[in-house]
Amino acid sequence: MSQLPSLTFIPADNAALSDEITRLAGHINAAQHRFLTLLAALIKRDAWAGNGIKSPAHWLNYHCGIDLGAAREKVRVAKSLQQLPAIDEAFRAGTISYSKVRAMTRSATPQNEQMLLQVALHGTAQHVEQLVRKYRRAESLTDDRRDQCQYAARELTCFYDEDGMLVLRGRMTPEDGAVFMKAMDAMVAAQNPPVSQIDDSANLPEKTFPQKRADALLALAEQAMNTMEEGLQPLSSADKYQVVIHMERGNEPQCSIESGAHHLPLSPATARRLCCDASLVPVLEDASGNVLNIGRKTRAIPPSIRRALQIRDHGCRFPGCCESRYVDAHHVQHWCDGGETRLDNLVLLCRHHHRLLHQQGYEIVKRTEQQFEFLTPAGDAMPAVLVPQFATAAEDMANEILAIEREHEGFGLVIDSHTAVTNWQGERLDYDLAIGAMFNYDERARSHRAA
Repeated sequence: MSQLPSLTFIPADNAALSDEITRLAGHINAAQHRFLTLLAALIKRDAWAGNGIKSPAHWLNYHCGIDLGAAREKVRVAKSLQQLPAIDEAFRAGTISYSKVRAMTRSATPQNEQMLLQVALHGTAQHVEQLVRKYRRAESLTDDRRDQCQYAARELTCFYDEDGMLVLRGRMTPEDGAVFMKAMDAMVAAQNPPVSQIDDSANLPEKTFPQKRADALLALAEQAMNTMEEGLQPLSSADKYQVVIHMERGNEPQCSIESGAHHLPLSPATARRLCCDASLVPVLEDASGNVLNIGRKTRAIPPSIRRALQIRDHGCRFPGCCESRYVDAHHVQHWCDGGETRLDNLVLLCRHHHRLLHQQGYEIVKRTEQQFEFLTPAGDAMPAVLVPQFATAAEDMANEILAIEREHEGFGLVIDSHTAVTNWQGERLDYDLAIGAMFNYDERARSHRAA
């Protein structure tokens, strides 16, 4: 394989090297703008949809190799720019960077975008980030609905990282947080008495403060479990669903899912999906609905196989999907059709793609013990990855002028080494004054709408 030529000649003079970098930065800015403009059109036309793609961000991840978090931000910015003509035009000309645009679109409105744009043109990306962050903070403090918003924003997420450690991340309202911290501090104090009360001969290892808090949180959980009523104890992971199969003599089995004291009927496709990774209770009934026999409750997938499956797949196996936390185990040859609960007959799927497999006509074909091919409802094979994602001609790389520069010249853009350079001269940004000005713009907009 021949080695491709260098993209461009590197100037020997430091000043020329600096100019080359800043000039290219302007072209990158303009290219980013065109990218987001095309992305906005893709979103508007729903051209991203199809072949199991969940969202425009997942399309970017699959087709362009962009991290899912960064892809979601690009989708948000692409949508926002449609209502911000001044920022959009400056971005198109390559004058401001994507970093500045990303920050501005979090708080920009048609009324205050000119003010924000002036800060972006005469300041750094850090100035813009700080201004937007401080403005959003001031806005939340003056919002009459702040308490309701804080209550609605409470959350607790739990997931296992790559090392198998459980990671907790949460938000509480100030008053709930105070109660939680009081209980936490009390448990930390109870578990860690003063040094004088500890037998020095024990040679206990010194724990860090975060370690003490982790132990205290576990102790709080254990105390809650010890005082919890038996009927409120949480179910194991395999008991998240309980599929009850009601069988009448001489009739087709009917499936339902238990919800409290009720049995909700299920469609065959839904029942098959839930049966992939749930506990089963076969119930034999007569024609009048009287129970004749209940089989022994069994787990579909033993913990040992589930651990091996998680190690092998790491997450959803559907092409282009990045979900790794909320996944189900799916039988390639369904258990109802004689498929065995074996590692080479199982794949991990997120809830969205699990439904596609059972309800939208997608299929999985086993090629080897660890390789599976996904087929669309039309029977077309879906590539696991798109390679290569970016085709580049060697002759374009050999040219002194990059293809992106020729393209921008065709658009009438004049970009040089000064286009993307900020006009900041070291002066201090008065954030209080800037935030006050943004509030004035908002107040004028509200008054104009009221009139």
